[in-house]
Amino acid sequence: MPTSPCVLSRLTYPMLVLSILMWSSNFIVGRALGGSIGPFTLAFARWMLALLCLLPFALPRFRQSWPLVRAQWRVLLMLGLTGIALTNTLLYIALRHTTATNAVVLNSLTPVLVLVLGAVLSRQGLTRKQVAGMLLALGGALVIVLRGDWHALLRFHLGIGDVGVLAAGLCWACYTVGLRKLKPGIPAVLQMTILFAIGVVLLLPFAGYEWYRGQSLPTAGTGTVLALIYLGVFPSILAFLMYNRAIAVIGSTRAASFLYLMPAFGALLSILLLGEAVYAYHAVGLATIFAGIAVSSLPDGIYRRFLFEVGRKAA
Repeated sequence: MPTSPCVLSRLTYPMLVLSILMWSSNFIVGRALGGSIGPFTLAFARWMLALLCLLPFALPRFRQSWPLVRAQWRVLLMLGLTGIALTNTLLYIALRHTTATNAVVLNSLTPVLVLVLGAVLSRQGLTRKQVAGMLLALGGALVIVLRGDWHALLRFHLGIGDVGVLAAGLCWACYTVGLRKLKPGIPAVLQMTILFAIGVVLLLPFAGYEWYRGQSLPTAGTGTVLALIYLGVFPSILAFLMYNRAIAVIGSTRAASFLYLMPAFGALLSILLLGEAVYAYHAVGLATIFAGIAVSSLPDGIYRRFLFEVGRKAA
């Protein structure tokens, strides 16, 4: 029995949170595999596994949806290039040349890039509510990644790996905003299968070059295989399907604000999986991030009443 649109709408925000949690785990697994698998090989193996999982469900829908696919092939190619082939590959490469702190700080700028790019392409300025929520959530993300020490910003510097993180964020912003350009009608499973196939085809020559040069060939250990299966199923298939669905329901601007949760989830996963300690700045940062997301998601009427009440009490 198909799920009703009303139920899907109620599930939008939980789906967004779960998708960000899965992508946060991608950083940990990607770093763990980085020493044994080349970045292009890792990205290629991840998307190939995801593609093989989706093909049996997507192929029966291909013939019926072919006219829509053919009419939008340019948009699909752009989405496959930016969201699949480039974003995670650039991150895997960047993590070899930058510190984890720099990578997380710069990755926290991705929602800002989404907002700015969306405003430029739609030729509409950002609202005060969007700016307020963006700054609040960004502040919460910085509290976590800087461990509550704002003096750490003085020690921050840009290197070639940091440029790679920024480039990955820009690619993801293009993907997020570009999803709104797709006309409805292509089934979600088929849409993701096409994007994964585009990514696999684009990555194949670079992965092949790594194999030819003998650079970081994947090992056959059980841990490596299980990690690749996890990357191929959870951060790839499930997270992308939920994120794409959320954008279709609430738009790219609101959905992108949830990306601020990534450093928070990264810290929580480090605590759970690596045994790191819990500090007050974790709670402060996470609460501030959720406050920023809430402000960005408030209806305009409620937001104006909220500002009125704050101003009245301050006076």
